[in-house]
Amino acid sequence: MMRMMLIGQRYRCQNVECGAEIEVKKASIEGRSNPRCCCGAEMKKPYTQPVLRTFGKDATVASEFQHAGDRR
Repeated sequence: MMRMMLIGQRYRCQNVECGAEIEVKKASIEGRSNPRCCCGAEMKKPYTQPVLRTFGKDATVASEFQHAGDRR
């Protein structure tokens, strides 16, 4: 799987003793693996819990789906 590092993403070292963290300032070309820390361990993006939202009957998204169906 090809991966890109995008501006603003954060990566943390998986080595508990190191714990280094980086923030991407310039997008990368596609790569095949996660970046490596200066200690040699793999770096991964920290987990962020998803934000769930509910939509009411008058939600903008619902009207967009209805209008998209009209174009067919």
